Amino acid sequence: MLSITPVSDWPIPEFEDLVHESRQEGFRFMERLDEEWLSGANRFSKVGEALFAVFDDGKLVAVGGINRQSDECGRLRHFYVITAVRRRGVGRLLEQHILAFASVHYTHIVLRTNTEVGELFYESLRFLRLPPGDDATHRLNLVSSRKPRSRRPGRAERPLHR
Repeated sequence: MLSITPVSDWPIPEFEDLVHESRQEGFRFMERLDEEWLSGANRFSKVGEALFAVFDDGKLVAVGGINRQSDECGRLRHFYVITAVRRRGVGRLLEQHILAFASVHYTHIVLRTNTEVGELFYESLRFLRLPPGDDATHRLNLVSSRKPRSRRPGRAERPLHR
């Protein structure tokens, strides 16, 4: 059973497994997450920031966080899903959880990815590719990406019957 929890204590016991696997794939951002947390450089502790961990029957299978880039903009950071559970909806579930949290604080989210698989994943989640040269590669407008809520008509909106 999957559960998503905010991370407030560090290190997470199984985090080394994620660092090891990500390093084998050629990624260093899991190591940076560990280094930044331990040094105090980034603990996802500002208003509008959070780091989340996904556990599958108690085993850590994914992490991802949101940092404040500006008052209106959050930045998706350190998003990683272990290969054993990829393509099973874990990444999508984590992304939706992070965006639900972020939508209270920001109007849009940016991220940077440098892999084709990452691009395809984020674009499948409605992120739009940004022109080259920016610090971010993708952006999602939270306001326009929300589905309009259906609402029941109030008293003043009900048709008058005679």
